Amino acid sequence: MAFERVVGLNPRFAGAWLDLALATERAGDAAAAVEHLEYIRSQFTLSPALAAQVVLWIDLWQTSPQATQHAASASHGWQGEITFSQGRDSNANAGPLRQQIPLSFSTGSTLFDVDKAFQPRAASFNQLSISLKGPVQSWGEGRLSPLLLLRSKELSSDGAFSPLDLQFGLLYQQPAGTGTRDDTWQASLFAQHYRLGGQTLFNSLRVGLQRNTPWRNCLASAGSEIEARHQQRSPMLSGTLYSVSAGFSCPWPSGRDKAAISGNIKAGFEQASFERPGGNTRSTELNVRYDLPLSAMQSLQASWQIANTADQTGYSPLLEFDAARRIRRQTVSFGLRQSLSRAWEARLNVEYFQQRSNLPLFEQRGTVWMLGLGWRFE
Repeated sequence: MAFERVVGLNPRFAGAWLDLALATERAGDAAAAVEHLEYIRSQFTLSPALAAQVVLWIDLWQTSPQATQHAASASHGWQGEITFSQGRDSNANAGPLRQQIPLSFSTGSTLFDVDKAFQPRAASFNQLSISLKGPVQSWGEGRLSPLLLLRSKELSSDGAFSPLDLQFGLLYQQPAGTGTRDDTWQASLFAQHYRLGGQTLFNSLRVGLQRNTPWRNCLASAGSEIEARHQQRSPMLSGTLYSVSAGFSCPWPSGRDKAAISGNIKAGFEQASFERPGGNTRSTELNVRYDLPLSAMQSLQASWQIANTADQTGYSPLLEFDAARRIRRQTVSFGLRQSLSRAWEARLNVEYFQQRSNLPLFEQRGTVWMLGLGWRFE
């Protein structure tokens, strides 16, 4: 077929192998299609979204529809990644950028000095990150699997700002329907527990739905999400966030077969559960990531994020005469990964963020350096 000729002419072109796998499966040879996908996984560096899609196709094509509907046992064991890192954060306490904040009174504005205890403070830290995917169970026409995510960051000199993020959820994936076998959709349910300084900050429940559609050698996605969050320390800040998103993942540029670019845009509206400063909030978020293998053992990642939030009502009469808060946060990060063996990997990450606002109290800036060692298992 045509795709086989393309692969023969340029065997280092990942997109041609992906097209060949899809065409082979459509022709009825699922076993050969799985072999092509396994080759892609072993020879090319894939973006997270495309790698997840390849894993799903392998799971679906390895089992006949009849077996998928009636299988009751797990098809995989636990798999995941554990990473231990050490680093330094230049603004570990999320302190404001300015040392003086203007406060508004009926007689006008007056500058007040920010207490040194609230100004940005640097601190070194240890961080443990765990991501696990449990045994995959056949359910209906798709696959169901549990997920566990944990991130614990211990600051050396400011334990009151040490975060613990624990999430547990279920992910269900299946083909979109007859005639669109290559399309898939996934539904997710996550419960999140977030602590700061040893005390519960908030608990949340998140439900999401996403559809993935292959297009040439890319993967496009669209989804929606609802998250209900209860703030433990300040219940009046609780709310429900409704959001929609769209994204893509593609090899880029075409002359560099293993490189990939991915992006996602998200728009949301948070409805306050109670009357709170700022009221309801609108938000937009753009994420772009570029993955570039430097060699068979090294890879470089670069990402850029820009997030905007805007309150619907005034935040406080003391800040700019009760102006509605607007925040823009930009984050740039770079990561270098060095494979040490099939399972072990060394990582170096640096991240810089800057947050601007029409209310100086919420302006921030910081840099995070981190060196870590990761272990993958399956």
